[in-house]
Amino acid sequence: MDLLDRGVLDELRVLGEDDLRDLVELYYTDVVAQLASIRVALAEGDAEGVGAGAHRIKGASLSIGAAHVAGIASELETAGKAGELSGAPELIASIERELEPTLVALNSEFSLDQTD
Repeated sequence: MDLLDRGVLDELRVLGEDDLRDLVELYYTDVVAQLASIRVALAEGDAEGVGAGAHRIKGASLSIGAAHVAGIASELETAGKAGELSGAPELIASIERELEPTLVALNSEFSLDQTD
């Protein structure tokens, strides 16, 4: 699966640089918060909570064009809905691993300065 969805990226290009930067930062903040919620749900054996958090990551990822992260989140969502959490730790780790390269790719794609 491609890291980014070119169609979504093309649609987002109508936004100005400041809006794109804000969108990428909001996406990162949201995914990190959802991952924390998913970890808590997993520790509590709350499959529904894992699935709900993964669903939110999937939606946010799809809306910003982060296709690969969305695909992993979709797998985690399916596992949560099925109540099958044995593979959840690895899927969570996969999302965490893919988040940084995804952010780098988004910043590069939109020509955003990565330093504040």
